[in-house]
Amino acid sequence: MGKPKEQKEKGERLSEGIYLLKQLKEAGIKDHTMSFLMLKQKITEWVTSGDAFEGKIEMEEYGRVAEVDLPKYNNRIAEIKLKVKR
Repeated sequence: MGKPKEQKEKGERLSEGIYLLKQLKEAGIKDHTMSFLMLKQKITEWVTSGDAFEGKIEMEEYGRVAEVDLPKYNNRIAEIKLKVKR
């Protein structure tokens, strides 16, 4: 059996948050755009508070929607999926 789920520690959230922001930049998302700044704010709130966040953020500049999953527990990783806006 796997180990029981526990809340992510702040260091884990910080590491995952930095990784997500780097991935966004590598995907061509500029760090001065409103959508990047909104995502960065959500990640910062998650790192600070530890509260989970699941939702969508419109990325008008890129014609995409970011599906964001920032979990509270260590049984899942944080992720952002960029979907083409239809």
